[in-house]
Amino acid sequence: MAVLDPCENCGRPTAIYRLAAVILDGRMARVCPLCASTEKERIEVPFAPRSDQGAIQPSTARDVW
Repeated sequence: MAVLDPCENCGRPTAIYRLAAVILDGRMARVCPLCASTEKERIEVPFAPRSDQGAIQPSTARDVW
């Protein structure tokens, strides 16, 4: 049986493993997947990946070892 906690945005009971901790309107909040997808403009991402770079992979060349 899953442990349920309410979403801090809409109050919908959600399994705790499905809640996401986000910065919502300047404070930490646990939100359900539905709110996380619909409230994107209110969720702050302070360390977003840069748009001009993808995932930077380390070199595997032998001269780097």
